[in-house]
Amino acid sequence: MQGCRTLVRSLAFIALAGCATGLAWAATPRVQVEADLEAVFAALSGAYAPGVEATAEGAELVLAVGAVDWREANAVAVTPDTLLTLVIDTPEAAAFLRFAASPAGQRALIDAGLLPSSVTISDQDGRTIDLAQPVERIFSPYALATYMVYAVGGADRLVVGNYLGARDPEGAAAMTRIDPLFPERSRNAPEDTTNAEFVATLSPDLVLASSNSPWTDPVEAIGVPVIGFEGESTERLRDAMRILGQALGPDAAARAEAWIAYYDSVLEAVATSTSGVATRPGVLFTGTNRTRVASGTMYQSALIRAAGGTSVTAHLGGSWNDVDVEQVATWNPDLILVAPYGQASVAAIVEDREWQLLDAVRAGEVLRVPKLVAPWDTPVPDSVLAVVWLAETLHGELTGLSCESETAFFYQRFYDYAISAEEIAALCQR
Repeated sequence: MQGCRTLVRSLAFIALAGCATGLAWAATPRVQVEADLEAVFAALSGAYAPGVEATAEGAELVLAVGAVDWREANAVAVTPDTLLTLVIDTPEAAAFLRFAASPAGQRALIDAGLLPSSVTISDQDGRTIDLAQPVERIFSPYALATYMVYAVGGADRLVVGNYLGARDPEGAAAMTRIDPLFPERSRNAPEDTTNAEFVATLSPDLVLASSNSPWTDPVEAIGVPVIGFEGESTERLRDAMRILGQALGPDAAARAEAWIAYYDSVLEAVATSTSGVATRPGVLFTGTNRTRVASGTMYQSALIRAAGGTSVTAHLGGSWNDVDVEQVATWNPDLILVAPYGQASVAAIVEDREWQLLDAVRAGEVLRVPKLVAPWDTPVPDSVLAVVWLAETLHGELTGLSCESETAFFYQRFYDYAISAEEIAALCQR
């Protein structure tokens, strides 16, 4: 991999020198092909109608052995151990890069015997699925999985998806900026309840469901494979991302691993920087109303722990628990978090006379969890930013992480979205 990076840097230098001397690059993209990868290049170039050529020098792309680095967004995995890297960003080169990672690129490599025609997937419901490759049409009634599809680069495969957090005008507008086809992909999308007749009208290659959804058996009976997800912990979310990546091919698998590596790097940075903190602030996570609180088994409590806090409801079981303000007063949280969905609001707490007796309310420590579209507190890829935001809220600059810089990086890297400074400011405010 180090040799590949050296080659990439060298080619980038050559490109800049060429531009400085007035050289014009050909419209047909050119690829520097590492030894022993001629068959991979032949399969991809033979299936690419606009045309592409191999060259020993002056290439806009490099095909080499290697693995995707989570910090880099200019490379795709065309096989599990082969990278196509964009060195000189021209429209023609970028188009070939996208093709190489697409189902059409996968198909070319499958036909050449360089990728398998099916993969075996074990989902979080205990199913074992023999899934034909490539997956070209995805139906995602499970809203959390929809965002995972975007993070692994599979948005173009979504036929219909359910989008948590996109029903309000702000969320819908943000999702449309991320994906201009969002209005079409979300049209008539059912909740995570559906039926085989509706699924059949979509002709999907794959359906994404929440764990133990009751409608999956009839869907599988008509021959449509279903993957079930359950991500209510940091470990289960990692597993869910890895499963989806494996289902969608080499580049999706590489992007899933890149997200996992980034997630782990954030969690490790917070854990290391807060390891010497004597007292971890107590945090209360409230749900769709101020007296509904997250249990210790929910992802919200996992995020609080990951951010260097203590969930004051960690001892509660089940899902959401209904409590009263007297019970909250006995917990005496240092910080109260308000969910960014339902009828929940900061005002409902700070304007309530009973809640005004709490230390956190009097100190102004009541905050709404951010969301661009998907709420950051839910088990979606975006939740890595909740750890950054909350760790910075609880521990200041101790972690060395900045909500602003990590938000800009995350949406560009995993949603291919150049988020604006105004959007970042709105998300990271406290």
